[in-house]
Amino acid sequence: MAIGWVEDVAAANAYFLEERGDSPFWDALVATSGGRDEKAAFLKMAYNRIRFCRDFDIPANPSAVQLERLKIAQCETAYYLAQHLEDEDARKGIQAQGVTEAGIVKESYKDTDLSAIPLPPVVYELLDDMVVSETPFFAVDIDRREDESVDTNVVGLDDNEY
Repeated sequence: MAIGWVEDVAAANAYFLEERGDSPFWDALVATSGGRDEKAAFLKMAYNRIRFCRDFDIPANPSAVQLERLKIAQCETAYYLAQHLEDEDARKGIQAQGVTEAGIVKESYKDTDLSAIPLPPVVYELLDDMVVSETPFFAVDIDRREDESVDTNVVGLDDNEY
């Protein structure tokens, strides 16, 4: 059964074996006797982070090329999560408490958006054609007759009728 864009955990394992030279954080994930598969859980989390990220417009039916890049992005995000999720949770917790500076190196959280969901930079490179572009803002000059009430209904009237 597919896990997001990746066919299954075996396909993700193959990606890490063939595409990534070293993947100790992925390799350390295990399936427990209680039925919890950490690799599947991280793949699901990675899929959800990308799929629901406001930065991307993921097509419902991606092309073959897009699908291949989505698979890589999902695997890379799963690896990022395996490596950094614990630290990310701690930092988000500190920020949620209103802390603006912490640690020996004086990390600053003053201008940090708590709702931002971190993704590895490679995801933005892989999915560059799916990044949402800014919608331009236009201003339109609208004229009105000063002698008419703002309540005058002019729908359907020509300029010379009101």
